Amino acid sequence: MDPAYDFNFDELTNESAKRQRSLGSVSGGHISLFSSLNIPQEHPLLNWIPYRDQFLQESIRLEGRGLEDGATMVCGSCGESDAPAYHRCESCFDFRFFCGKCIVRNHAANPLHWVQEWNGTFLFRRSLSDLGLKVQLGHPIGEECPSPLPVKGGILTILHINGVHSVRVNYCRCHRAKNRFIQLLRFRLFPATVISPQTAASFELLNFFQLLGFMSKASGFELFQTLTRLTSNIGNPVPNRYKALMCMLREWRHIRLMKRMGQGHKVGGINSATEGSCAVLCPACPQPGINLPPDYNDGPLSKTWIYSLFIAIDANFRLKRLDVSSDISDPDLNGGTAFVVNEKNFKAFLKEFGEKIPDDTSTCNNHDAIKSASVRGGKGIAASGVGTVDCRHDMKRPTSIGDLQKGERYVNMDYMVVSSLKQNAPQRVSPSYDIMCQYIKHFLERLALYAPVHAPNLKHDFDCFIPKWHIAAHRASCQTDYSFYWSPYVGRTDGEAPERGWAAMNGIAASTKEMGPGSRRDTLDDFFGDYNWRKVITISEALFHKVQDAVPERSEHVVCFIELCDAIAETSPEILAVWMKMVQDWEKDRTKPNPFTSTQQGLTIHQVRLELATEDQDRIAKEKATEVQHEVRPSEMLSQGIELEDLQASLEYDYAHLSLHPTPLQSAKLLERRGRLLRRILDWIKVQKGHMPGISALRKDCSALNKSIAEAIPLLMPSDVMKKLKVSQELLEYEWRYRIAQIGTTLDDLRRHLLLRDQMYSSKDRHVRGQRANTRSKGVLDRVQEKVNNDAKKYRRILQQLTNLATVAKNDGTWKATWLPLNDSDISGLKNFDEGIRPTLANGRPSIGKWVLSWIWRRTGFLGGVIHANEGKQAVRIEWCKSRARAHRWQEECHLLKEEMRRVKTYFKYRADEWLALAAASYNAEDEGRRAYAARQAAIFSSMYIRCISDWKDCEAYFDMGEGTTTSVITGDDIRIEYSVPTAV
Repeated sequence: MDPAYDFNFDELTNESAKRQRSLGSVSGGHISLFSSLNIPQEHPLLNWIPYRDQFLQESIRLEGRGLEDGATMVCGSCGESDAPAYHRCESCFDFRFFCGKCIVRNHAANPLHWVQEWNGTFLFRRSLSDLGLKVQLGHPIGEECPSPLPVKGGILTILHINGVHSVRVNYCRCHRAKNRFIQLLRFRLFPATVISPQTAASFELLNFFQLLGFMSKASGFELFQTLTRLTSNIGNPVPNRYKALMCMLREWRHIRLMKRMGQGHKVGGINSATEGSCAVLCPACPQPGINLPPDYNDGPLSKTWIYSLFIAIDANFRLKRLDVSSDISDPDLNGGTAFVVNEKNFKAFLKEFGEKIPDDTSTCNNHDAIKSASVRGGKGIAASGVGTVDCRHDMKRPTSIGDLQKGERYVNMDYMVVSSLKQNAPQRVSPSYDIMCQYIKHFLERLALYAPVHAPNLKHDFDCFIPKWHIAAHRASCQTDYSFYWSPYVGRTDGEAPERGWAAMNGIAASTKEMGPGSRRDTLDDFFGDYNWRKVITISEALFHKVQDAVPERSEHVVCFIELCDAIAETSPEILAVWMKMVQDWEKDRTKPNPFTSTQQGLTIHQVRLELATEDQDRIAKEKATEVQHEVRPSEMLSQGIELEDLQASLEYDYAHLSLHPTPLQSAKLLERRGRLLRRILDWIKVQKGHMPGISALRKDCSALNKSIAEAIPLLMPSDVMKKLKVSQELLEYEWRYRIAQIGTTLDDLRRHLLLRDQMYSSKDRHVRGQRANTRSKGVLDRVQEKVNNDAKKYRRILQQLTNLATVAKNDGTWKATWLPLNDSDISGLKNFDEGIRPTLANGRPSIGKWVLSWIWRRTGFLGGVIHANEGKQAVRIEWCKSRARAHRWQEECHLLKEEMRRVKTYFKYRADEWLALAAASYNAEDEGRRAYAARQAAIFSSMYIRCISDWKDCEAYFDMGEGTTTSVITGDDIRIEYSVPTAV
């Protein structure tokens, strides 16, 4: 049982039985009821169900006056018996009844509560205005104005969180009077208009709906319908103030935005806001002048790359807008000061360059990301979607969101990219885009075209990529040239940030689709601002989790790469220098030969079949070798026994794979092989008796010997019988040395067959088409897989024999670190197909960046067993390059995270100081609110700064955890490969 459910079942059952008896329940009690409801015994409802009737009765009791025996209806305030106490408040916790005068007086400060009145039979709802309550604006509660002025019509409609209220309101008209809308604002009521307002909404309602919309994506219409039902759920008429509510919501959002961004503290107020100045910024992104050092761009790229801005370009075709209203009828209030671009400038740009910038025909694969660049909006659609520019941390960039009229046209996306980069971007920018291979072709030419007017100061260095998830749909050259995996100075950036953000925004598509252009832009600004803010307030936790992931991954991949280098260096140390130069040249100049791709055609099915047939022929030739000699030395006897083990396994495999209806010739050949092997084994057993006295006694129970099944006769090697028979130390030592050599050869065979399998898969994917060819290639692949399985089985058998011998043979114990147990997950090739899954990852195939090469390829001497062919040599080179790239990316990620954490703390401190300066500015005496708000904002950013320091106090040690042994993997030009390898993770 879950310990959270702390039930006393005995007490519960007894209490329930009493309750059931008191209600005259049927036999069986609540246990049978639980059974009929299919409620599990550990469910928390089990504790509540026996008391349902009590809950029901108490709910019904509140429908009446709730008088105890002998109680009278006396006013709970004045206590006068002659004043009928028929009124009770729905919203207050005070359940007493009051007379009309008292309940009005008690609610002078709560005029938006609902009141119940007893009519002698039941309770019905009344408003406080019906009972005589009047609200006086411009004066403290209880103070009368000498010259009150009733609101036009006498009634002000107020939308509150509990419904729609009709309230009698008086404005102040005495010498202290302010404008009428100011009087409402100071009463925390937001007027629908500044000229003779007759409708207002409470600040509480507007704030509630703003947050509700962020979290649930509820529309304004749904909110108003909810308020209508809260007012009257039986169909009574309620004043329709839906349009007024939507207008107030827009104005509320705009005012809140300007307030949070400090426009109320600046000279010029709201009109002083510039493009992008009111956007919620990402504190982890590089912002020159805010969180970057003054000399951030000085030095080599290997040092300054951590100050790069990583942006992701994308479009969302769900956030479309119908062709309703116009910019004249429905202008936006923000005017491009937040996330959505300035519409006037945007349209002027499209008018100037829309016809000059053609959309190129795609030369890449015909997938959706490419085709979407020319998708039309459709009939009655003003905007087919929105384009956006996000940062690496899944936040929208300032002035980076704009409408699309026809798919992802380059001219639209160019404006958003240029507009985003104009917002304080550093020198080096690394953009990613689903169709980057097409988009980047003439991008610099287009920038030069825009530069004179729209991008005069944009002089950035670009390093372009395709997002990791989308890159698989591109052709092979794109998958390396634009890959985040294999390119330097990117860390573990994936470029998929917009895709994660769209999931949170798609919920508002239904409501924004029907909005006018200005309303929609303001709404998008509000929602994207909240999305960014939620990322900002959780960034300390988010970065810490990334560090927890990156540091162990760095250690694992660095160790993997070091072992791979050592394994290659033992066989061909000179080849590492060649590969290193090749990959470094390609990283600097992508026109150089690509080390991540193979230039070989690959093995064909016929070549593989020939290689397998040759192996079979060699195996059968061994069976026809010279017969066992009776006069042999102990070492020769053991060597012959090990050879007989292999022949037995081979014959057993062939019998297991004999067809159900073999031909006479096939059966005859196998019988001949069995006979030859049986004679060799019987001769060998005679020799064995001379070197292992007492072995005959162990063979008496061997029934297989009598049946003459050669492949089933146990050879009883010294490692097999050492616990049952006294074997000479000399034989044990000999067998130990043979097994050490044999296990290395077996592992070579396994790696060779795995490499063969990888090459077969690649060849099949490229060349094999049609059912017949696929069936034939599958048969060859199955044969290769069988050889892999046999190699693995043999390795495990030899390892067990070594384990037995290790207790008596002379060894230093280092063999355990070389010859590890072979798990199924370890049997993987150099390419991360489905077999390349780490057992620690339970949910599917790991990403390319997290894929770890199996230990069987990181053991010394492996290269000599697979490099005999060009295909094998290139496969090893490609995997070496990928292993190096994975180690680099995780090391870069650690460096980048460390820098991002510094930037976040610097940003929060900068904002705190900025607000403190505003709080300390000289204001008039009546401007206490400005100082207070600035001080509170400073306290918020200071608390975030302190939280980061607290949450990350151990991160510095975590980055350098363990003894921190510095290992230079490759000396020479590759100076970036220097890692601090933790001894424990």
